[in-house]
Amino acid sequence: MKNLWLVLCLAAVYIVTGCDGSKQDDSNEKAGDVLKQQEAVQDTTLQKVEEISIRAIGGEDTARMAFDQDTLEVKAGSLVRLELINEGTDPKMILNIVFIRPGLYQMAAEQGSSAGASGNYLPDSAIMLAASPLALPGQTVSMEFTAPLEPGDYDFVSTYPGDHQKLRGKLIVK
Repeated sequence: MKNLWLVLCLAAVYIVTGCDGSKQDDSNEKAGDVLKQQEAVQDTTLQKVEEISIRAIGGEDTARMAFDQDTLEVKAGSLVRLELINEGTDPKMILNIVFIRPGLYQMAAEQGSSAGASGNYLPDSAIMLAASPLALPGQTVSMEFTAPLEPGDYDFVSTYPGDHQKLRGKLIVK
């Protein structure tokens, strides 16, 4: 009777823990899939970084503000580290920089305005390539993004309400 009880207990433990071997094979396959996915992610550790700095100037009042450059150039597929410096002193001079598909800066500005503060004044992600955080007067913000793989002329614009006419330019990807 003692032996029968021991056999039943072992059988129950065996069934509950599912030690039939097939689960171990599945977990090994899943671990292999995770490793393959990690290998597929681009390793930017040794990739050359293109560092760009752009300033918002003329910030004594919002009517005179502008970016100090209206054209930025990067290599296709490069890792870009951008520093946005808001030299504004007017409390209303809040801005961002949003990189978008060509010819859509007006649409991006409208969508950003519609998104409002709760949406960080950002347009629909379908047209947006990358975006910085908002920069308050006197603040510097940084961002990193991968430049498009397709060479061409892309746009950048501040999507904070009222900025898009003065704060925009071209991102040239070579």
